[in-house]
This record gives sequence, structure tokens and C-alpha cells, in this order.
Amino acid sequence: MAKVTGPLFSVSASGKIADAIVFFSWKGRNVVRQWLKPSNPMTADQGDIRLIIGALGRACSPIHTTSVVATDVRLFAATGATWVSEIVKYMIDNVINDGTAWDALVTEYEAHTATADFDTEAAALNLAQLDIPYKGAADLAEPGAILYLIAKCLSNWELLGTKGFQRTPYTTALASWALAQIQAMVAEFAAA
Repeated sequence: MAKVTGPLFSVSASGKIADAIVFFSWKGRNVVRQWLKPSNPMTADQGDIRLIIGALGRACSPIHTTSVVATDVRLFAATGATWVSEIVKYMIDNVINDGTAWDALVTEYEAHTATADFDTEAAALNLAQLDIPYKGAADLAEPGAILYLIAKCLSNWELLGTKGFQRTPYTTALASWALAQIQAMVAEFAAA
């Protein structure tokens, strides 16, 4: 049942009528649209994208908004984009855009000589495991892999060579990172 209010000649409505139309306020305007039952097919491809975006979101969670990392990412960000959305966009456009790419990244992380160090630093940052039950990818997002994901992003940006990240540890090839490079990156997550 729709609720209608009208103080001071300002009529507004919210709710639905008979699974046919929906009244609501959007950006300060009263609007009406056809009622649609949302569909959520929970496909493997949808699960893969949710896993990737969720892992990227978790990877950004320990990074303070005034940190050196966030400041450098803003140098790349399109007008109006946040630093987090720029990281997500860059990684999906250039590194991991499907379940196969995700599994390849996890394999790369598991083969890294500093896997235990990534795990230790991820635990110190309280990064949590992420899994989407209906994903098509074989691997879930372990905390160490999530931290490796942000290291991959930042070291890839260094390769662009035009803005930010032109310093240690990002100028060292990610395959050569050890505990010192991981800790140097994590230190840049703190507020500046």
C-alpha cells in the first residue's frame, strides 16, 4: 500500500500499489516507476565478479584516506572518481576481470617466496577471508592473497612511470618482494 503525505501542499508518495507501480523519492524528486521483481540469477560469472570486487574492497580497507598510497592513487583518478573506485577500475580493466584471471593471480601469490609474509602482514591488518558460494573461480580470497592483490596493483602502477609510486618498494619487481617490501607498503597505508 502506498503512503501519501502532503504537508504544506508538497505531496509525496512512497510504496507500491498492487505489484504494478512504485512511488519513491529520488534525489529530492518524487518519482514513480513500474514495479519489477529483482532477479538475481547467481551465475558463476556474477560470483566471480563479486569475489573480485569484494577482494579489492577488502584490500583497500586498511588504507587510510589521507595516506601516501591514497594520495598517489588520486593522481591517476579520473575527475570525480574516488581513490578506491580507481583501484577497482584499474585492476578489473588491466589485471583481473574474470574467474580465470583470479585463479591465475592466486596461483601467482601461492608460488611467491614471501607468501607467509603476506599472510602475517594481512593478519596484522585484520584482513578477512572472502568467499562467494556460487563463484566459478576455484579459489576463494584468503587474507594474504588480498594483500598481495593491492601489492600487485601498486607495483603495476609504478610501471606506468608517469605519476606516483616511483619509489621503493614499488620499483622492485613484485616477484622479488620480501618482508621488507611488504612492510614498507603497509607502512604507507597509515594516515599521512
